[in-house]
Amino acid sequence: MKKKWIIASGIVVFIVGLLVLLAFTLFSLRSIKVDYRTSTLNLTATEQEIIDSADFKMNTSVLFHGKKGYINKIESAFPYIKVVNIETVFPSRFVIHVAEREEIYALEGESGYLICDDEFKILKIENSFQNDAILLNGVSFKGVEKEGEFLEVENFPLVYSYLYENGIRAQDAVALIDKITYGTKFDSVLGEELPYFSLSMANGQTYTILNCEYGIQSKTRLFVAVYGQIFDYIGQIITLYDENNEAYQVTLTYDNLKNAEILINNYYDYKAHDENDCYFYIIPSEI
Repeated sequence: MKKKWIIASGIVVFIVGLLVLLAFTLFSLRSIKVDYRTSTLNLTATEQEIIDSADFKMNTSVLFHGKKGYINKIESAFPYIKVVNIETVFPSRFVIHVAEREEIYALEGESGYLICDDEFKILKIENSFQNDAILLNGVSFKGVEKEGEFLEVENFPLVYSYLYENGIRAQDAVALIDKITYGTKFDSVLGEELPYFSLSMANGQTYTILNCEYGIQSKTRLFVAVYGQIFDYIGQIITLYDENNEAYQVTLTYDNLKNAEILINNYYDYKAHDENDCYFYIIPSEI
């Protein structure tokens, strides 16, 4: 019985030793490759520069690497890089899957205009606003104003993520929208201040999403739909109200639609309508 136990122990020791040997020989890191998942409009770093920035521990087992540390080093060295993941390709290779961060938002800070992606990572800092991103007004933030750092933005809804869900990509969003203004408005029906944001469009129109913390996905979807067909309303008659709450009618024209404000809101009857139900109201510009 003792002899069998010694033999079994010897086999276990042999297997463990073999596995350790394989881990540090066959499975030792020998090569690294960068895989670009997107275009590289602003990314000028070479593949070797990206690899070198991570300071990989070569010739050590691929099974015992702290990949998070490598990712942080790469993203810190190159603000425009987003490391999707570092894939282990057995027996001895890493593949760094990277995407280029896109310029979405611009915030005015103490050091200049902070150009950020949708996660509010600072990609670059400009002395003057170059209209290469969507300018944000009324947004509070804190953090280190340095390229590669992330800002902590307070309360502001991540508008671009909702636009993305409706098929509007970064370049389209920046081309369509000049500025987003965030704030609060007094709702006379509910008797309280509610958050809103206004999209100042490049074509001169303004779309204001009221009570934006409620049903924002549906309201954003309605904004995209209305924007795409707003000029189909030319010739229609709408009812407006003056400062004395007197009703009057206006026939919509191209001229008073091109600079119109469109309000998007939810219905107040929560028993009959949920957050997916919303409507829009056109306020034509005066000619």
